[in-house]
Amino acid sequence: MAARFTKLQNAIGKGLKDMAVKAAIEQIDYWDEQLKGVEVSGTKGIVTDLHSLKAKLQASEPDGEAVKKLLDDLGAKTARLAGRVDDEKLGATLKDVGEGLEKSA
Repeated sequence: MAARFTKLQNAIGKGLKDMAVKAAIEQIDYWDEQLKGVEVSGTKGIVTDLHSLKAKLQASEPDGEAVKKLLDDLGAKTARLAGRVDDEKLGATLKDVGEGLEKSA
């Protein structure tokens, strides 16, 4: 998994509340694509949460509290996953993304 999360990291830095729904969904789709074929413990839980988050964001009236909870869960799961990947650089990126999502929730 040679994922690059630059756009997501930038959005986290600026505040996810200001991220357009379309851009958020693009990032969810990108992340989902990057996880295909990854067989690391915890990946399936992240994919499930990504699908739930996408559905919540696409709802006619998104539930802010449910979105916050999913972001917090995704952050925690991503931070845990970071310690299980072989690529140290990717692990550090995933840890930063996970911690950023938890703080943003």
